[in-house]
Amino acid sequence: MKPDKKYIFDSFQFKLFLVSAGILTLFKLLFDSSDALIYLLVNDLLVLITITFLFLSAVVYFLNRRTVPLSLIMNIGIISAFIFLLIAFSDSFFALFFEKAYDKIANPGLAASVISIIYVFLITWFAVYIFVALRHLFFLRQSKNLSVYFNTMLAFFVLAAVTRHYLESTDLSFINDTFLMISVLLMFINSIRISWIAFLTKKEKVGLLFLSIIIFVLFVLNASGTGNTATTSKLLYSFSPTLNVFVSLTLIYGAVYFGVLFFTTLFHLPTAEAFDRKAEEVSSLQYFSKLITQVLDFKELAQTVTDITVRLGNADSSWIIWKENGDYISLANKNIGYVDSEAINKIVLKNIDINKISETTFLSVNDFEDKLKMNLPLKRLAVSPLKAHAQVKGLLIAGRKSDNKFGEEDKDAIDTFSDYASVAIENSTLLEESIEKERLEKELDVAREIQRRILPPENPRYTGLEISSVFIPAFEVGGDYYDFFEISDTKLGFVIADVSGKGISAAFIMAEVKGIFQSLSKIIQSPAEILIKANETLKCTLDSKTFVSAVYGLIDFEDETLQLSRAGHLPVLLLRDKEPQRIKPAGLALGLTETEYFKNNLEQVTINLKKDDTIVLYTDGITEAKNERLEDFGEEYFANILMSNLNNKADEISKKVISEVTVFSKEHSQYDDITLVILKWKQKINIDGDKHGRIQHISCK
Repeated sequence: MKPDKKYIFDSFQFKLFLVSAGILTLFKLLFDSSDALIYLLVNDLLVLITITFLFLSAVVYFLNRRTVPLSLIMNIGIISAFIFLLIAFSDSFFALFFEKAYDKIANPGLAASVISIIYVFLITWFAVYIFVALRHLFFLRQSKNLSVYFNTMLAFFVLAAVTRHYLESTDLSFINDTFLMISVLLMFINSIRISWIAFLTKKEKVGLLFLSIIIFVLFVLNASGTGNTATTSKLLYSFSPTLNVFVSLTLIYGAVYFGVLFFTTLFHLPTAEAFDRKAEEVSSLQYFSKLITQVLDFKELAQTVTDITVRLGNADSSWIIWKENGDYISLANKNIGYVDSEAINKIVLKNIDINKISETTFLSVNDFEDKLKMNLPLKRLAVSPLKAHAQVKGLLIAGRKSDNKFGEEDKDAIDTFSDYASVAIENSTLLEESIEKERLEKELDVAREIQRRILPPENPRYTGLEISSVFIPAFEVGGDYYDFFEISDTKLGFVIADVSGKGISAAFIMAEVKGIFQSLSKIIQSPAEILIKANETLKCTLDSKTFVSAVYGLIDFEDETLQLSRAGHLPVLLLRDKEPQRIKPAGLALGLTETEYFKNNLEQVTINLKKDDTIVLYTDGITEAKNERLEDFGEEYFANILMSNLNNKADEISKKVISEVTVFSKEHSQYDDITLVILKWKQKINIDGDKHGRIQHISCK
């Protein structure tokens, strides 16, 4: 939290300080200095109250700010330097107003009195700031409550200051001397309790070492400058003997604290580097542990891994050897060129079995440099495994330019970090897989929507013809397609098709096939001719691995005939007279061959329809549905179900077939779309009576 300066000056304690300081100032201006006991008591009481409120407001200030030890020490040093300047030039300054600054002048004049009071308040302000700052440093980073130690020292400070003037000329002066000695002793005891220094880096400790020397010297000079013969001391003593002792003790406390701080810092220097390293390890691992749960690009994560490895392992360079498409490549090179890392990779992969490494292993490049005849930049290597899905997917390399060996601490640090890195990399890999899966799901959703829009929203209705259609998409989008076309008032065209392949590409081909058949059905009536033209178009647009199987039919309500042509699709079933007939006219799938060859191998058949004839068109999602033993539903079982329900309505037959397929494959997931179209011819239509039996036009889609 940053210091809120407005809050400092608006605080209740600071307002009380201003009031008490104003009262003290008026008291000093209105009443002459006197040795009378009542004057001394009132004067010291006002001084104590003023210092107390100033002390409390300073405590509030420090409690409401984020403390950086070195910054606070720098502030103490600046204030100490300012006090030194005030003391050093006090004689010259006060000579302008006093013949002798410390003489008690009967009528010194208002201006001189005001200036001397301001000077004393300024010194007091600085002394209180230093005292509270030292108090804050005392409690900083302490794990235990040590307030009793500091408060005890503060109590003896007060006792020593209050009793100084009243006991110095009596036989009881030893009491004041005792309070002073105990205060100094407590200074040393409290100054030893420095916890925050352990959390500084080596560089900060070196800087603190020089700062503590300079500030120690300043405090010693300032403490001597407030001695009994000094001008500042005379002014303070004249203002209040209690205040003079308090300021002197504060300056002595500063000298003691920074003297002890110098030796404490000096003793911490030998272990500073080790502490810095441990702190770096902890902070790096804490930072990296947060990255594990974050959404990170794999390359960005790899770069972070090598950056931290350089710091943790005291290394000069780092990179990752990653297995990709059966080959090993260098990733996230830190302070090393790609060519050099590839050369070192050969050494590593030649001497380490990547499938068996379980912990950090050390290598010396010098042992192999002669064999490679290369001048490589690194001398020592630390190689640690990176695992994903319980398998070693790569190696984390840390390298040193010097011939200094990696120690056990380096090994432990790199081992620990490589474990974290492995988890992060595995999370990143899983994340990439999840993103890819989500992308595929979205692609499938688009394909399903395309497929839904391609298929007819409802079946056409005729008085003499029952039509039932069922489409059940698999988890993956297939290429099944069926449609109906109103050719004329007496003719109905229909088609069923299956596009090879799955996914959104099949859905787009379906959309193309739909457009082709819709266009051709309006200008051509012959099923064979429609398939020929469709093949001619698709041969130019489909690749060599894609084709479309289809059956196109035309029902003539007036002639009571059904014309069929088949392009590589499953047979059409005609259910009549208790025996299923497989109508399988010759024909190749669309898009496979040139037009002439396709035409020469295409056949069209005509069927005279009888009452209750049932025409069944379907895709292999029905016949190839599998049970738990991976057995197919099969054409024979399919035909038996159809024949056993022959006397039912078309919708009832469809429901029965789907029910049987569902029960049959309940232990096995559906892997292909299921499409079923059933047409049941009822009777000859009275054309004149009901406009050829058509109840409702097919909706435009």
